[in-house]
Amino acid sequence: ETVGLVGESGSGKSTLALAAMGYLKAGLQVTGGSVHFGTHDMFGLSRSALEFVRGGKVALVPQNAGQSLTPTLRVGSQILEAVALHSDLPPVEHERRVIALLRQVRMPDPQAMASRYPHELSGGQQQRVAIAIAFACRPKVIVCDEPTTGLDVTVQAEIMDLLQEIRKDLNTAIILVSHDLLLINEICDDIVVMHAGVTVEKLRSSQIEDTRHPYTQALYNSRIDLVKPRGKLVTIKGQPPTVGAWPTGCRFAGRCDFVKDSCSEEKEIPLVSVGDNHGTACLRHSEIWK
Repeated sequence: ETVGLVGESGSGKSTLALAAMGYLKAGLQVTGGSVHFGTHDMFGLSRSALEFVRGGKVALVPQNAGQSLTPTLRVGSQILEAVALHSDLPPVEHERRVIALLRQVRMPDPQAMASRYPHELSGGQQQRVAIAIAFACRPKVIVCDEPTTGLDVTVQAEIMDLLQEIRKDLNTAIILVSHDLLLINEICDDIVVMHAGVTVEKLRSSQIEDTRHPYTQALYNSRIDLVKPRGKLVTIKGQPPTVGAWPTGCRFAGRCDFVKDSCSEEKEIPLVSVGDNHGTACLRHSEIWK
């Protein structure tokens, strides 16, 4: 499956996705919950055990491939390092695997591309190298942290098609982080909507027109529709609350058109089931959507 994490900038998508790999940014600590990959507790593993899981079992396609690639190493060497660290192939097969990976991500003339440095590649080609590194050892899960940011629309579509193609070939699950609800809805099987550090709705992509949370509905209504333009763009009023200074109750209450006093009286608004594989954290869902 492909699971999408969607929400505005600062909603916690990337933090959650990286936490799924057992990674915390400096200054962060786990205060509750857990992350499990198979039988592994990702925050209970030793450093060496975590390195075994990362890259080999759970891999990352970063937001900015140009910054994630080492500028002084040829791209073939960087893919080779991933193959050597996480595969069971004999060393004599490593270089052949590198060329096969570059061919799999549709790089022209893989042999020549392997000898180039990152700055000699376009943004789209750099992202293909990052995908090749991520898929080098046939991982079970790929975390894609806004993998098309900064790329033009045509290249974005090519990158997403490529990810989908490889996912099907290798039977790999994908966690896709994006602020683009239309992209998430088109690519993903399941959608997790985040706002101000919490999940406000979980649903199947087929249920996107039957959202049961005002924030998800606002995201959907503010989409850009190139097929049927709707005139002036609709925006979500206000700004997300300041990180760490969370309001009591629903964190979307200050921006919501349906807010009542009860929305701020509860300490936390839990997800409640509103259908098959569909949960929402809205207290008024049964009143608003009858």
